[in-house]
Amino acid sequence: MTAKQNISGDASAADWKFRQTAAQFARSGYSISGALSTELLTRCTEDGTDAKQVRGAIAALQASLHERSGFVVSVQGCLGLTCQSCGVGFELPVDSRSTMYVAKDSAELESWEEESFDSIEANEKTSALELVEDELLLAIPYVPRCEKCSADSAPKIHEFN
Repeated sequence: MTAKQNISGDASAADWKFRQTAAQFARSGYSISGALSTELLTRCTEDGTDAKQVRGAIAALQASLHERSGFVVSVQGCLGLTCQSCGVGFELPVDSRSTMYVAKDSAELESWEEESFDSIEANEKTSALELVEDELLLAIPYVPRCEKCSADSAPKIHEFN
């Protein structure tokens, strides 16, 4: 089954997991979107992080608007994290979007190394789920801090004996 939007607009778990090349994500008219269950987001939730109301999408760039082929990955939802300063759980709203450009081969990809955009080789295989989950993981701060602790100018340091 290929990843096409179904009548309800939400892709099935099989569509999200379907592995294909980056070039296939960038092909004209490609689109997948919908809700992602916590059970699907195993890399995000393996450390106890809670993921709520997560919606993901991937859509090919319009060829006429861009010189390079590519696709946009977006994710919205809420992550339940633990503040690294006070140890209290808090929810972090996520609304993230990235554009991935697709290089036709490794030589073209290498020529883009100095560029300031995300890129992937056309024949690299992945799934829509992996791409959306990567976007969600990148939205998690290196040191998660709740709103109260973020307002403090210096992080609290706890020493353990």
